[in-house]
Amino acid sequence: MSHLKSGNALCANNNVLLLQDGSTAIEFRLPSKFHRKLIPWRFGLIRDIVWCSDLDLFILLTKDTLFNISPKSLLIPETALDKPLENFTINTYKKIKPRTNNLLFWRCTCAGTTVYITSAGM
Repeated sequence: MSHLKSGNALCANNNVLLLQDGSTAIEFRLPSKFHRKLIPWRFGLIRDIVWCSDLDLFILLTKDTLFNISPKSLLIPETALDKPLENFTINTYKKIKPRTNNLLFWRCTCAGTTVYITSAGM
């Protein structure tokens, strides 16, 4: 069992549980024993995480950037839990930004292969 701070993001698919552990790491857990593995994260607080089954990706949203993580890069043998993730990649959608400087991304969801993002601000 994990205890999350108020407001931390959490998401899962059939094989991976992914959550933000503070603002400096992403934590993921794999069945069957759900061993904890931390990945450095230097992109700020994650506002939302969703699983997009049609794209086979976790979609992560910060206040001004959209990212994805492939679960295939997270699936490593249980015997390798203490080894570095050689194929792990965080992809950034550099062209997707809030419409103005007064808006910040708030939440996201997926329908098919389309990602929808809401924003908040002044």
